[in-house]
Amino acid sequence: MFSLKTGSSKAACTLCPIGAASHVGTGSVCPMVDRRRPAGSTLFVAGAPAEAVYYVKHGSIALSRGGTEALGEGAPHALRRAGSLLGLEAIIRPTYLDSARAISDVTVCVTSRTQMLAWLSETGTSRVVLDCLLATLASDNPSRATTDGSAPQRIARWLLDSTQQRRLPRSVLAGLLGMKPETLSRGLATLVRGGSISATRTRIEILDASLLEAIAGGASRETVARDRSA
Repeated sequence: MFSLKTGSSKAACTLCPIGAASHVGTGSVCPMVDRRRPAGSTLFVAGAPAEAVYYVKHGSIALSRGGTEALGEGAPHALRRAGSLLGLEAIIRPTYLDSARAISDVTVCVTSRTQMLAWLSETGTSRVVLDCLLATLASDNPSRATTDGSAPQRIARWLLDSTQQRRLPRSVLAGLLGMKPETLSRGLATLVRGGSISATRTRIEILDASLLEAIAGGASRETVARDRSA
């Protein structure tokens, strides 16, 4: 097994699937070491050597594709929260597919590619990794939006698909919506004026779900107002 140097308690590690599979509760140790990173930190860049695998313990991380190690990240296409494994492509390829950037203060557990491969050779560990991946895919929220419809319509659909209040930087939200930041700002302003949402630079809250549903379906604010007064 491997040494663990971490500031977190052993009790917390026993609740983590990686720690549990490593039997940390019975005196064994985990292959991963936890690290804190501030918001805005880059964990890895697309095209860079895939030398480490990450487990998100706390916080949110944006994944983007289309950038390069020289030019930086492209538009975000997904968010990953606590319980997600990142950089697993290191197991089968020499470079990262995505860039990963913290959009909040995060705690991530890290292990080298070599250590992860050795850990995966142990009985039962591959199933743990598979379960983590399936859980991430099943709860992929918010996902990247479609490009059909006007900006307010696309924003409305995306917000209704979400089960949480959005607390995202505008640049990340624009990437997930597949639009330019200025287009996002205009679309949000339209929805705010119409009374369906409130918005700050980092948070969006739904105020009138029925109005937002009508806009998502293609109805104008005026049409909704007429229907309500009829």
